[in-house]
Amino acid sequence: MDKITIYLGADCIISSLGNSTEENIRQMEAGCSGIRQVDDPAVFERPFPAGRIAEESDESDSATPRLERWLKRAVEHVLAESGVSPQSPRTGLIVATTKGNIDYLCREPKPDTRCFLFEMAQRVARELGFVTRPKVISNACISGLAAMIVARRELLQRHYDHVVVVGGDLLSQFVVSGFHSFKSVSENICRPYDASRDGLSLGEACGALLLTTDVTRAKCGRVMLAGGAMTQDANHLSAPSRTGEELAAAIRQAMCEGGVTAAEIDAVNAHGTATRYNDEMESKALAVAGLSDKPLNSFKPYIGHTLGAAGVVEAILSAEQIRRGEVFATPGYEECGVPQPVNVASRHRKMEVSTMVKSASGFGGCNAAVVLSRDHEGLPLVVRDVQIATTRSYSLSGHGDFAERIRAEYKALGSANLKFFKMDNLAKLGYVAAEHLLRDDKVAERWGAFRVGIILSNRSSSLDTDLRHQRIVESHPEEGASPAVFVYTLPNIVIGEISIRHGIKGEGLFFVESSPEGHVAEDYARRLIASDILDAAVTGWCECLEENYSVNIKLIEKI
Repeated sequence: MDKITIYLGADCIISSLGNSTEENIRQMEAGCSGIRQVDDPAVFERPFPAGRIAEESDESDSATPRLERWLKRAVEHVLAESGVSPQSPRTGLIVATTKGNIDYLCREPKPDTRCFLFEMAQRVARELGFVTRPKVISNACISGLAAMIVARRELLQRHYDHVVVVGGDLLSQFVVSGFHSFKSVSENICRPYDASRDGLSLGEACGALLLTTDVTRAKCGRVMLAGGAMTQDANHLSAPSRTGEELAAAIRQAMCEGGVTAAEIDAVNAHGTATRYNDEMESKALAVAGLSDKPLNSFKPYIGHTLGAAGVVEAILSAEQIRRGEVFATPGYEECGVPQPVNVASRHRKMEVSTMVKSASGFGGCNAAVVLSRDHEGLPLVVRDVQIATTRSYSLSGHGDFAERIRAEYKALGSANLKFFKMDNLAKLGYVAAEHLLRDDKVAERWGAFRVGIILSNRSSSLDTDLRHQRIVESHPEEGASPAVFVYTLPNIVIGEISIRHGIKGEGLFFVESSPEGHVAEDYARRLIASDILDAAVTGWCECLEENYSVNIKLIEKI
């Protein structure tokens, strides 16, 4: 197979620091932070520090949701700068977001149509002239990096010549109240890895990036996406792995794909949220991956934690570090506060940077890592002609009787997991379906925990629980949000529940699609097996909204 190289092309960052990549870089070079006190009762009942985008008023486009305006503006910039045509069938679009237009969710009986993620992506694609069908990934805080990894594989398998990846999320009452319910938000600008860190800073942003096989479209100061991988902790829904081994596995696999060793990595940009357990886990993961001595930084003190946008925005900034020969400071860092040594500094460091690791982790126990390099192209993705069989399948659907039906299905399994009754409806549906597939089959032991994945899709994301969370926030503002409900407002949590129950640590990914007929999840899972990334996968459709439910999943395996 001919070797294909993936180049980073034109990009655009819209954040609290500015409306272009160049403006963001200038502000960071000057040591500025976009995190300010936000005093807006519509977002949160009291002032709190966050990175909020200062938008110029545009009455001609006031009917378009804020997030969609950012997505269109960022992608338009990338298309104009690169000269890539959205009207070519060889140009793809992948949208990454955790909550999309969640600011349109209210206590109405039915969710606003603008809250459906795939419909949002379709509007953006249609208005920008894309003729290909967009893909939508909603995988908590690794969504942006996950989209880049998926795009890389699409390009290596010659499905496209160019893919625009765009990630975006915004500050809203929904998101801010949820994070405050975990008591994880700092009253000051966050301080990643520092002994005095006391929580994260939230932010909103949008980042768009062209990935291309055409070297003439590469951005000046050529940087390549050499490798990328995802894993699951199979440990806890809202707390990371205790050992860091799963994130380390994603980093090692990304380096393997990139054809690089730990000795050839010059720097690391990690997730660095400044929460106690995230930063502890990352220090352990870097030690396991042999990267403890590498210059490390986090961009969160500049723009905050931007959720689904973070992976794309921070990958763009990481590439700029390679182009500039510089590792940006981590503001506020003074004393190491994590169990394994980390090479963090509160000042910018000029140095030769040719190859970097960028990593991220998120709720549900998901991890992602990519390798960016100006010297290493990455190894070819070899798609083999292997036989893949469906060894088991399960389906269940109905309307209006979900609680009774799912209890009966669970009881028939003879299980005794009391946590089941605390799950939301989507997680219960996926959990029961996976039990039917795997209860007599230790698939993670047969193939190896990291060789089995979970790839699912649906139309409504987690809107069934989103509505419940929003009602709690609106009806009981004095009590605040419920962390037990908020954690389920991510569709990939169902993947987390299945991975914890069955010890599955391979790639976990959640697509949002208009209908099951597209077979997006299964087609992707089959390609992972054919590419020797996985040996087996739980895959299919898992949808639950307003008492309408439908699950159709299967276990597929390499023969």
